[in-house]
Parts: sequence; structure tokens; C-alpha cells
Amino acid sequence: MSDAELQTLLDKLQTPVLIFGPSKTTDQWQVVGFNTAMSGYVEDIESRVVNKGPKALFEITTKSNNPFCQGLDVKPGALLQTHTAMFRISDGETRRVKVKYDWIDKKTLLAWIEPFSEDVALTQAHSDFVSVVSHEFRTPLTSIKGFADTLLRYSGNIDRDQQARFINIIKHQADRLSRLVENLLTVSKLGAQRTSFIYRSITVRKVIDNIVQSIQGKLSEPREFALDFSDNMPTAWADPDKFEQILLNLIDNAVKYSFPETTVRIKAQPYPENDDMVQISITNEGVGIPSDNLKNLFNQFYRVDNTLTRDVEGTGLGLYITKSLTKAMGGDIMVDSEVNKETTFSVIFPITTPERQAAAVREAEGVLSE
Repeated sequence: MSDAELQTLLDKLQTPVLIFGPSKTTDQWQVVGFNTAMSGYVEDIESRVVNKGPKALFEITTKSNNPFCQGLDVKPGALLQTHTAMFRISDGETRRVKVKYDWIDKKTLLAWIEPFSEDVALTQAHSDFVSVVSHEFRTPLTSIKGFADTLLRYSGNIDRDQQARFINIIKHQADRLSRLVENLLTVSKLGAQRTSFIYRSITVRKVIDNIVQSIQGKLSEPREFALDFSDNMPTAWADPDKFEQILLNLIDNAVKYSFPETTVRIKAQPYPENDDMVQISITNEGVGIPSDNLKNLFNQFYRVDNTLTRDVEGTGLGLYITKSLTKAMGGDIMVDSEVNKETTFSVIFPITTPERQAAAVREAEGVLSE
């Protein structure tokens, strides 16, 4: 089939199709053509798509192992499975799609782009949610069951130290399950907008001191913290429990994802850009977060894949919950990271003012009078 015949055939299809061919300058593949349906799917397609490689066009989920869309060289005829991806149709917009591949010859590969309908996307998101949660539940449950069965069957042949070690593992995994359940309940409440907030004036230094002492008590080896509090530090205006949950998650992450024997730095001060806010920054020294990962960092179940995160238990819900709670209380969160050097998370919250306190009193009186 000639190129003209192939183009005529593809233009008759209603499914958007990209034509990939080997790059003339690299050993990777790039877009060399498209059909009419694709030109209607992406505006300014010549500049947006043509001559772009698959890695530049598709944002693949962490589960995907498709070598083509990971930007790797693929031999003609290699099996390329169907998968879901986020298709970058512009600098600031992506769309969830299903991608299928078909080789025409050794120099031509077709990518069939099937846009998800809203219902299909919702079903896929639900499926992804169930898959991740099932995995996160199964891992600790397997450990709990395994060590409990061992204790029941062979307790007479296991010395006391070994029994104590098994029981500690069971407790650790049970605590992990409890945290997962609590996180899922929080996510559910946030999604249904059923999270309630009871605002109080909060002394930031007292909360941070308590969190640091609590974390230090759980570490197998002591960690150095450098605390820097402004002399004119105002009190924060937030829900005390949720405020502590936010800072505990950020400080705990800073410890988990930092290099051994490094210092975690915590600084609290009035927010330089708005004197109506207070800023708390937590900095650690570690592998850092690549810039490509920053935009997804606060998504549900998202975890940066690096040598440290592979060794640390986690569901990818902590930062999503942290940002959602912070935003809901009128604050914000920012992150700045340099790979293999350091990462800083900064949260800002409103400060306590007479107006906010008076509004809280009026709201409380209104609830009591109902």
C-alpha cells in the first residue's frame, strides 16, 4: 500500500490516528502524519503533534510498562499492548485516552487514539481506585495472616524473642491498615464535602515541638531537627486536629524521604507576601523531586518513583489529603525541589484576627440555637 492510499484509508475513519515513523536525527519514533479525525481532535496539530515523540505526547500512568510510550526504542513488529494515557493536546490541557497500536511495516506504526467518554473515564478511575486500594490492603493483611498462622502453629518451637518480633510486625502492619482506613475515610469525606472544621487560635511553635518529639520517639535512630521560629510569630487560625495532621504528614515525609544523618529544617514566620497569613516551611536533604513529577504530586495515589520511595511504605494519599485540608481552611501549599539536593514544602494559613474569632463565635451560637 502506498503512502497516499494509506492516508486516504485513514481519512475515512472517525477514530483519530497518528502515524509514527523513525526519527531522522535520533533512534526514537516521532509523528510523521495523522488523519482528518485527528486534525479535528487537536488544534494547531502541525505544531502540537508533528515531529513529536511518544514521550512528549503521552503522559503514561505509573502502572504502564509500554516501551513505546516510555520513549524507548522499539523493534518493528514488537508487541505493543493497549493502555490508557493522558494525551497532551496543548501546553496546559490533557485528555484521558485509550491507545492501540498496529504495525503497517518496519517503518510505519499507527496509534489509534480513542477518547474516553465521561462515563468511561469515571469507570476507569473507579477501577484504578479499587485496584490500588486492594493492593494496599492485601500487602499488610498477608503479613498479619502469615505471622499469626506461624505463631498459632509453631508457638511451642519459637523462642520468646522471635515471638515478640512476630507480634511487633503484626502490630506494625495493623497500624498501617488503620492509617489506610483513616486516609480513605478522609478522602471520602473530602470528596463528599462532609469534612467539618472547628477553628481555633493555634500556637504554631507548640504544635511543631510536639510533632517533632513524637516523631523522634518513634525513630530507631535519632534525627536532627533545626527549628527556626520568628520572634513576632502570630497564631494560626485553623482546625487544631487538621492543622496538626497536615504538619505531621509533611514533617514525617521529610524524615522518611531524606538521606541518613541529614538535618530536617523547619521554619515558621509571617508570610512575606501577605501579613494576614503565617508560613511554615519544611526542608529535607534527599533525592528530590524531578520537575516533571511536581504537577502530579498532590494527585490521589501518586508516588514519585525513586530509590527512597521504593523503600518507604505509602499509598500516595498523604499529600492529596494535606493539600485538600489546607485549601479547605483558606491556606495553600507550595513545593520547591532540586534533584539530589533538597526539597521544601511550604504551607500558609490565615492568622488569628478579632474578626475571625467573632465570626466563629457567631457561627457557634447559631448552631446552638437551632
